[in-house]
Amino acid sequence: MNLNQPPLVVNLGSAADPDLLEWTTHSSLGRHGARIFSLFKCESSGQHVALVSCAPGASATTHVHPGHECFLVLSGRFEDDHGSYGPGDLVVYRPGSRHAWRSPEGALIYVVWGALPMPTDGVRDDVDEAELPIYLRDIPYDFRHLV
Repeated sequence: MNLNQPPLVVNLGSAADPDLLEWTTHSSLGRHGARIFSLFKCESSGQHVALVSCAPGASATTHVHPGHECFLVLSGRFEDDHGSYGPGDLVVYRPGSRHAWRSPEGALIYVVWGALPMPTDGVRDDVDEAELPIYLRDIPYDFRHLV
């Protein structure tokens, strides 16, 4: 393994131009109208960092993420069952979260997914809040699982 490889650098200001990135159709989980550009993906851990470009009217049916999902809206609007999000909004979902989404006007989104084993009852109870630093308590997410 070469540990001296240069980093991947993507100018997010130019990412909305489809001619500059190699977008692929993002149609799993009942999605339509979305394209994805993967920045990092690890099959063994399920970690995935990507840009998602939503055409006006893009949507996805209700689905469950086995791990966290964190997204930052870079442009446009993105809506789900819990709200409507615009440029600069950062949304973090816990492992096991369920939602459907839509983008009436289109959007460009930076997304981080991570896979964690889901218990059979769908509830993670292995994190003791008392052991977390005070600044991480009462946050609706266990940030130790971020990429």
